[in-house]
Amino acid sequence: MDISIVGTGYVGLPAGAGLASKGNHNVTCVDIDEEKVEKINNGECPIYEEDLPELLEKMVEDGKLSATTNTSDAVHNSEITFLAVGTPMQEDGSINLDYIKQAAEDIGEGLRDKEEYHVVVVKSTVVPGTTENEVIPRIEEKSGKKAGEDFGVCMNPEFLREGTALNDFLNPDRIVIGELDEKSGSKIEEMYSAFDVPKIRTSLQAAELIKYASNSLLATKISFINEIGNLCKELNIDVYEVADGVGLDHRINRDFLDSGAGFGGSCFPKDVRALASFMEEKNLDPKILNDTIQVNEEQKTKLVEQLQDHYPDLSGKTIAVLGLAFKPGTDDIRQSPAIDIISELKYLGAEVKAYDPKAIENMKQKHPEIQYTSNYEEALKDADAALIVTDWKEFNQISREDLQEMNKALILEGRRMEYKIDKENRKGVTWP
Repeated sequence: MDISIVGTGYVGLPAGAGLASKGNHNVTCVDIDEEKVEKINNGECPIYEEDLPELLEKMVEDGKLSATTNTSDAVHNSEITFLAVGTPMQEDGSINLDYIKQAAEDIGEGLRDKEEYHVVVVKSTVVPGTTENEVIPRIEEKSGKKAGEDFGVCMNPEFLREGTALNDFLNPDRIVIGELDEKSGSKIEEMYSAFDVPKIRTSLQAAELIKYASNSLLATKISFINEIGNLCKELNIDVYEVADGVGLDHRINRDFLDSGAGFGGSCFPKDVRALASFMEEKNLDPKILNDTIQVNEEQKTKLVEQLQDHYPDLSGKTIAVLGLAFKPGTDDIRQSPAIDIISELKYLGAEVKAYDPKAIENMKQKHPEIQYTSNYEEALKDADAALIVTDWKEFNQISREDLQEMNKALILEGRRMEYKIDKENRKGVTWP
């Protein structure tokens, strides 16, 4: 099938490369950023995601993937169009629909003179009712056509983890297809025929809510284990032993029970807040969701609180912050605990040296004035303490020799590491 994807971010690009590589599909990616489009057409990946640069380059070389800034042309020359633009969080926690509204209108323009049947698929994360109340009316107005008759509409939520987004797309647990009508859903199910996983067909609103419910439940699981971890810290118990024991219960499962410095990224914080805001609009009280957010916000700076146990006055102290991305495998810093940690360290008068293998340039936009280093060894040199915020595998190589270069051999871990360092030199945020 010929497929167009509007949006080339952490959802659209892995989906585009994945579809081009799996099944007999040709994919056109659409973005308003001319520099991004040029990079993609040259086989260069404009974002970092594990294995994505290599696959993208191959798909471009094979002629199965290209990019353009012209939405109308891309829609006109394809059978299916995915809407994968961002829905960023606003100050009140609700989602900003400006990008998706504009994209819907652009898609409508592309459908205006098209006679062949076409399916528009919303892949952006939107609250229940958005596809029906915001997307469809705009497409209908601009195209002069009727949804469910002249063109199809589906909602196909993504369940991708940044850092492993490509692998998650190629090997999903399930595929959810929310459909306006049966013909639309059957077309998208056919498109996914090469994926041997359960395919669930639902209403549009159910599909929209499945995405929010999934992410909010996972976020709640993390906040819960962090609360248990804070108790474990007081009791001198290893929270990972507790999580291992709890996770063996098949009803609970061990995944997302790694206690640490809190969750970040473009999905969990935004989605939990958006669902809570949506519930409040419906006059419902989202107690659990609000508590999940509150626990996570407090967890982000626990490392700094524990650092003050060693240095009550941080003025003039040099602190190394290792890991800036919200998780390994990506350069995304959105809602990363490192942002809050660096802000708190600066407020308390500390000098910050920071290192991350992929996310330095992005963090410079948030904290341009701190010192960035080209490797973790340089960050550790002459530091009074180090905070590990992102568990990049290379940090497991930190050795006793590296600690000898520090003013004080002290590492506080926001993520559990596997290096061979004496217990007295390393402390966990929620474990001894």
